[in-house]
Amino acid sequence: MYSHQGASEALPAGERAEIESAIASCHVAIRRGAATEIRDRITSHLGRKGWPGEFQVEPPSKITIASLKNGVGLCVQTGGNMSRMYADLLKLQKLYMEDRVKSGAFVLPTAQAARDIGDNIANASRLQTELTIFRKVIHMPIALFSFE
Repeated sequence: MYSHQGASEALPAGERAEIESAIASCHVAIRRGAATEIRDRITSHLGRKGWPGEFQVEPPSKITIASLKNGVGLCVQTGGNMSRMYADLLKLQKLYMEDRVKSGAFVLPTAQAARDIGDNIANASRLQTELTIFRKVIHMPIALFSFE
């Protein structure tokens, strides 16, 4: 897990363990066309741990994040292109600025897994680099989890 802006301290241990468990329990082969199945398995596992489905960022808009539990906003990008990664960052930052979340968690493929899944897929290495560059813009705690 990569910790941005103190996420390792801000992310509750229980929610961290649940996210790590969901990733570890996802035994879907990394290949083209697997993105939806991977996302569904991860979010389904989390659902069984009490993570509700999509959370509306600004009702009545259709802008959502994957889930929100105990002050943790969750984004899961398994097949989204790079531009979707930035949209999710904006959603989390908005929720943080409005005191609706205390920290964020992102689940993304590694760079190699992203290449295996498709073209121009958001990946953990890229997000880690971007968070470092934009540390004064994205100042909320974000934990970055990757899968391969």
